[in-house]
Amino acid sequence: MDTTNTTAARILANAFLNYPLMHYAFEGRSEQQRLALINRLFDKCVSAADIYGKVILTPDNLGAVIWLPGKHFQLTLLHEIRSGMALIPFQVGIKPTLRLMNHDAQAEGWVRKNAAETMGYIWNIGVLPQAQGKGYSRLLVDQSMEQMRNLGLTECWLKTEDSKNVTIYQKLGFTLMNQMVVKSSGVTSWALKKGV
Repeated sequence: MDTTNTTAARILANAFLNYPLMHYAFEGRSEQQRLALINRLFDKCVSAADIYGKVILTPDNLGAVIWLPGKHFQLTLLHEIRSGMALIPFQVGIKPTLRLMNHDAQAEGWVRKNAAETMGYIWNIGVLPQAQGKGYSRLLVDQSMEQMRNLGLTECWLKTEDSKNVTIYQKLGFTLMNQMVVKSSGVTSWALKKGV
């Protein structure tokens, strides 16, 4: 993996360390164990985004975003094999993988059913803790949407499992489209949309 992808995975892992969905997926793990496992998870997700979508870093490497165009959202098994995502159960464990897959199948499945074909999906966006609240999310969203526009996409979708993020995304012009408690996880997921 190149330096950009390694850096993006590290940023996302640190940003998602205390994320509600990651606490659920890696239940019973210490913070240090959780960080190592989340980094392995994002290592594969970033690789997939590098092949099928885009990976963006802030110039100072304090924030990162990975996104997918609608034609590749949600990734198929063939995409997961090609990108190395199929190795996730072996690198982070079967139980956490199943927890994440079952949660996302419902939460991302709702987005897939309600989004236009010409959508882009911000898969993960993260800013290192020391840089949060300084406009990095806006910068990363704006860059993602510019790339989406250049590809002729018309909608930008994302989901979050952290209630604090809903307000942040609404300030960035996103509209809350759905709020659900995912049955498999008991974790609340919010889906938001913005025109590109």
